[in-house]
Amino acid sequence: MKKLALIGGGSVRTYYFVESLVKFHEELGLGSLYIMDNDPEKLRIFGGMGEYLVKKADSRLEVALTEDFTEAVTGADYVVTTLRVGQDEARCKDERIALDMGLIGQETTGAGGYSYATRTIPTILEYMRIIKEKSNNATVFNFTNPSGLVTQAIVDAGYDNVIGICDNATGIKIDLSNALKINASEMVVGVYGLNHLSWANSVEIGGVDVLPRLMGNEDFIRGFHQFDYFDRGLIRRLGEIPNGYLYYFYHRERALKNLLASPMSRGESIKAINDRMMAELRRVDLGAEMERAVEIYHHYMHEREGSYMSIELGNGHRHFAPPDADKLGIRELLGNRPFNEVYEGYAGVVFNYIDSVNHDKGIDLAVSVANHGAVEGLADDDVVEVTCTIDKDGAHPMPFRSLPESNMLLVHTIKRYEKLTVEAVKHKSKELAVEALTIHPLVSSYSLAKELVDKYCEVNKPFTGEWK
Repeated sequence: MKKLALIGGGSVRTYYFVESLVKFHEELGLGSLYIMDNDPEKLRIFGGMGEYLVKKADSRLEVALTEDFTEAVTGADYVVTTLRVGQDEARCKDERIALDMGLIGQETTGAGGYSYATRTIPTILEYMRIIKEKSNNATVFNFTNPSGLVTQAIVDAGYDNVIGICDNATGIKIDLSNALKINASEMVVGVYGLNHLSWANSVEIGGVDVLPRLMGNEDFIRGFHQFDYFDRGLIRRLGEIPNGYLYYFYHRERALKNLLASPMSRGESIKAINDRMMAELRRVDLGAEMERAVEIYHHYMHEREGSYMSIELGNGHRHFAPPDADKLGIRELLGNRPFNEVYEGYAGVVFNYIDSVNHDKGIDLAVSVANHGAVEGLADDDVVEVTCTIDKDGAHPMPFRSLPESNMLLVHTIKRYEKLTVEAVKHKSKELAVEALTIHPLVSSYSLAKELVDKYCEVNKPFTGEWK
């Protein structure tokens, strides 16, 4: 049986990760889980909930909690990284600095994502060095945001054992399977682009691409909830399914107006929820009242998940009724089974990947990997988020050709920003950082970029040291 290390296990998501692992660890060949975090209190609480789930299920999975990274990854076959360097406090500063300058403050893209990356990349590269030295040639699943940019830094440092994961990209397939009332395993959704900057340009069922017919159906255009963020005229023009984070690019002024009108940024809102959760959990005797702790946890996670994108979308956001799959008139949908998700959330990406490698299943997953010719026009070492076939030899990206020129112009620009940011962190260079933010569409100004870099260098100095 193999060993899996969860790094950043003091995260609120650890509960869901362990909940899934308990169900599937035996068929995945996983016998031990090391939950590591350098915050002892959060490790005790959220790692403790993970231990509780294993005991409650009477599972044979062995669980260990540790603050020692080297102990966690020694002999590990798989490592999942979910770091938040600087925790919620740093995220709030990332977003607030941008907002105070009249720019979108979001943790994974634009100015906020840049700042987050500068703190994270040095830490994760040190972790990769230790993994290479101490693990059992572990596959590393990077869930640390900004996931695509951080994965790019790892690849640029010479590591080829990393898979960037995000439940947002795989969520398109899950949402489609629910909307169309078919099993996810019966469709292949072609996703291309970068993390939080991708589009789905095919939906194959039985080898037939039904996306053109879906995109020509007004019930689907109006009712598919992935489109709720966007003007429907844009969706008709695209003819593809955009990742929800493209809202910040396609409706930038709308997102910014809503963010500036809110008394709290998304990060500040999340921190307030987390602080209230932690205050209640500290009053619980985990040894005697773990069920009470779990109730508190679920209450606040429901509040947190219910507020997703609410600030950015504002009060004018409208939901439409979901499409009636039986009335879409697409022959390939007939007779398919209702979809039941097997592996949940980001844990599902990890576990599906391991399962497909172990049993040579050849399933498809949208993950971030080195391009190697998959997306036409990008370099082989450019990390892209694309649908891959996963077999015993790992991830094999699907080829994507003749892509929309406007989409690829945005992809090329953001990839250039990512590569410049990686180099800026490597050399601690303000000059490279300013160039990176100058070309980013959510900044798009030399003078603003220069001011941002100076401010972020100052607040991040405890994590990054002095930049020149």
